[in-house]
Amino acid sequence: MKPGRPKRLKLEERIELARRYHAGETPRVLAEAYGVSRRHVTRLAKEEQGDGQEVRDPSVAVSFRAATSEMAAFDAAWQARGFTSRSQALQAVVRARCGLLDLMRDDLRAFSETLQQAQDVADSGRVLAKAVQRGKLTLSPENRATLVALYDLAQRTYRDLAALKASACQRRGVGWDAADPEASDVHEELVDHV
Repeated sequence: MKPGRPKRLKLEERIELARRYHAGETPRVLAEAYGVSRRHVTRLAKEEQGDGQEVRDPSVAVSFRAATSEMAAFDAAWQARGFTSRSQALQAVVRARCGLLDLMRDDLRAFSETLQQAQDVADSGRVLAKAVQRGKLTLSPENRATLVALYDLAQRTYRDLAALKASACQRRGVGWDAADPEASDVHEELVDHV
């Protein structure tokens, strides 16, 4: 028996294999006779009897179109995460189904909080800068340069996050049930910060 994908048996062969298995022939003998693994023999026999994973939850082939650039990005992502194939990565995404959307919803809530923190830091930096400019606060040149750099960073971060949020708001609710109150709460939080 060669390692790798099991040999695809014709329907007649599957029925005969199952009949012989249930008549008492061992999986080892049947595996050698049909050129498949012993595990494959028992799985096929159970399926033909009306048991087994394929009978309880049959699989379906899925086909869709995606841009070459999107698939290249997806391929890079699944390879970086240690999946062995594109198919395995897509199966993981499908199996995650609702959990994936919950994760995105939680990420948006955290994103909204981070945006608010960036705005607060920028506002605090502006207050400190005004205090220094009015002479109410004295800073060394090094501390002044650090304050300016922190203020600039906070403003850039806030602008970048606000742009991402505006983009997310344009696609509001995509992928979520519009009747889901939690999804609309997250959207409202995003809108409140823009």
